[in-house]
Amino acid sequence: MNEWKKATIDIDSVDWNGNPTTIYDVPVERNTKTKKIRVDPKAVTKAEFKGIANEVGIQDRDVMLFLLLYAKPGPFQRGYLCQKYKINKMLFYQWKDLEKIGLGNVIPRDEFEAKNRGPVPKNLWNDLKRLKEMQLLKVDGGEKEKKAVTAELTDKGVDIARKLWKRVADPYLGITTSVKNQLFPMNPEMIKEMVHAEYPEFKSKYKYADKEETLKI
Repeated sequence: MNEWKKATIDIDSVDWNGNPTTIYDVPVERNTKTKKIRVDPKAVTKAEFKGIANEVGIQDRDVMLFLLLYAKPGPFQRGYLCQKYKINKMLFYQWKDLEKIGLGNVIPRDEFEAKNRGPVPKNLWNDLKRLKEMQLLKVDGGEKEKKAVTAELTDKGVDIARKLWKRVADPYLGITTSVKNQLFPMNPEMIKEMVHAEYPEFKSKYKYADKEETLKI
């Protein structure tokens, strides 16, 4: 008989800035005999992200996109991303660079599919459409328009992103800013060559530069 049963608990803690906080609905295992509890630290972090997202009214995997939009890439505009290949690959590198410091598996994120234009977030366009309908993003570029797809935070979106920036721990902010700084000025061919060099497992399928495509939102 298995003495460990799945459960959830609330944990009183402090956030990155030292402020008291409660992390709700953390998945744990509870021993039915001793009442001892086993907690996976990754589950705590994921529950914290979910709680932060709930506070501002978005889904947990939206958090990393909002941080990416809000990050200021050097002298360029804050709150803005252009060209879908940059959004695709920035989200990919955001995850992989966090993975290098042991945080890649604790962030709520989209699944990446290996396509002939490189790793692509599976649900990104549906997320953009949903966030546009919530009036948190302005998404420009339609299926009959030959122009770059752009995603920009609305005033309401900026307010949410600013709150997230204050709540999320510094390592996530630092990696996000670094990724945006690196990829923002790069063209599709440069990004493809970088992915091939750093992640050769994508090389056989990633055959074409991820050129701009229009999108109906």
